[in-house]
Amino acid sequence: MFKNRFLYIVALLGTAAFFLFYQQWLAWFCLGILLLIPVLSLIMCLFSRGVYQLFLTTPRNVKMGDKAILKIKVSQKYLPGLSISRVDILATEKMTGNTKTYRVFAQGETEVGIPIDTTHCGAFRMEVKSVKVYDLFGLFCTKKNVKNACEVLIQPIRRIPEAIPDLNGFKAKTLRRSQSPYTEIYDVRDYVIGDPIKNIHWKASAKKDALMVKEPQEECFGHARVFLEFSEDRDIFDRRMGELLFTSDYFLKKELPHKIRVLPPMRREIAFDIQSQRDLDKAVIRILNMKIPKEEPDET
Repeated sequence: MFKNRFLYIVALLGTAAFFLFYQQWLAWFCLGILLLIPVLSLIMCLFSRGVYQLFLTTPRNVKMGDKAILKIKVSQKYLPGLSISRVDILATEKMTGNTKTYRVFAQGETEVGIPIDTTHCGAFRMEVKSVKVYDLFGLFCTKKNVKNACEVLIQPIRRIPEAIPDLNGFKAKTLRRSQSPYTEIYDVRDYVIGDPIKNIHWKASAKKDALMVKEPQEECFGHARVFLEFSEDRDIFDRRMGELLFTSDYFLKKELPHKIRVLPPMRREIAFDIQSQRDLDKAVIRILNMKIPKEEPDET
């Protein structure tokens, strides 16, 4: 803008000098045109600002390494092409909090694409930071308040862990109280008033010199647990997420419900119950939108 204004002032001074030495119709015409340019520029700038529209679009889900483009569409009704706009887009990675600003220039009705970095898995928020609208001569500019944002989720790639999980090892056997009195598994506890006489364990009572009763138990299976530990090293985190996705999907195919337990450093763990593919998808979205806490250095 400074360059355009400087050139306009030089042209105006040159035309004024030409007018002083050559006061004919051509000099009048050139001087009038130059004096009219700022007025036209201001009108174009204000009019373009009033009809200016901007839209952001991006794919909602992409895989690591795939091509993803943020599309910026500029629309100006009625007389398109009367202005040039400078758009600043702020990209924020939710897991690390890192930000990056993209700047693009667009003239009239157009569509501009910005490549999105898909090197690592995570969630990105793209929002319009600022918009400046210039007239074609570049003499005036005005700010346009545009509130538009979109998000893109970069999904991890499934990775086979070094050892395939043994389903028998992941089925956690536990005991719980049984409603049926006919069971071979039982626990022994102190007699409480109201317990049936037939449940008294006479041998244990003789040894303890106190009444003891049998409490029926039955086997049950608890949830398998898959742990995910956060890391500031994105390569390590990508690998862990890929192995988690493979393991959890493997359990679902074997019809084994499980829990995903996220272990952020220096914070309380977060657990997700996984009963179906939909639960897994929701858990992945939640995890990729979490912020990775800073790891405190070990004190020596």
